[in-house]
Amino acid sequence: MNKYMNATCPVCGKTFSEKEDIVVCPDCGAPHHRECYQQLGHCALIKNHQLGINWEPPAAPEAESEAVKCPRCGADNPPDGIFCSNCGLRLGGQEQQSGAGNIPPYAQQRPSFFGSVPPYGDPYGGANPDLEMDSVKVRDLSQFVGGNAAYFLTNFSRMKQSGRPISFNFSAFFFGWKYLLYRKMYGLSLLVFVVNTLLSLPAAICLYEDLSVASGLLANYSAGFETLLFAAQICSIVSTMLSMALCLFGNWIYYRHCIRKIQKIQKKPYVSAQEYSAVLAKKGRTNLFVIGFLMMLYVVFCMMMVPYFMV
Repeated sequence: MNKYMNATCPVCGKTFSEKEDIVVCPDCGAPHHRECYQQLGHCALIKNHQLGINWEPPAAPEAESEAVKCPRCGADNPPDGIFCSNCGLRLGGQEQQSGAGNIPPYAQQRPSFFGSVPPYGDPYGGANPDLEMDSVKVRDLSQFVGGNAAYFLTNFSRMKQSGRPISFNFSAFFFGWKYLLYRKMYGLSLLVFVVNTLLSLPAAICLYEDLSVASGLLANYSAGFETLLFAAQICSIVSTMLSMALCLFGNWIYYRHCIRKIQKIQKKPYVSAQEYSAVLAKKGRTNLFVIGFLMMLYVVFCMMMVPYFMV
């Protein structure tokens, strides 16, 4: 029966089913429904007999490729795959055609108090890896950012599309200059550290004077203690405002940092794409060593200061 699959009866024009009762012409081999052949009394293609033309089975339909091609990056994926193994696009979905057509439906921004929710399983945050942001490909940004790249790229894309450099980065809010140092923004980290240190001086002096009076080292508070206490309150408000600014603009600051660094890296020649990726990973990513080193120094400093506070 396989020979006559997808073939049609030359009398009624209907396609043969799997359990069809078929009569085959002995001269040309053309299949007929038994009823159609008996009703006609001869082969429906009798003219072909005189020309010596034999019946040929229809060409079998081309088998579908086992691999599923990603509509965004063109990578081949297994037929049972849900997400593209290369770019993370949900297979079977279609990309939006807004702007550069870089965001698929499942990667649309979902409003949240904590900011944009990165698409699950997509290392590029829903963006096309070949899309350029300020002359830098998303693929290079992801390589440079490293850990938590989906979160950052989602926010980068949203901020670029909306034109508003505001998003929530609570790590920058709580850890301040230490977070900037962790993300290798050394210059800004040093600036924020110096500013925070200066802002904390009035409170530190007030605390020292208060402890000195309480322990009997000083008989009375200094004449400018009230003014210093008021200055400490003002500095505390300014310090909180600085933390809020880092929370709201931290992602945009980090985006500009990434763009500047990658553009600088791109100006140098590289032997291969692997070498270029290695440089991106080395210059970018995070710096856990310096954080651990500073924590060790902080512990040593506290241990050295304990005897003075116990006097």
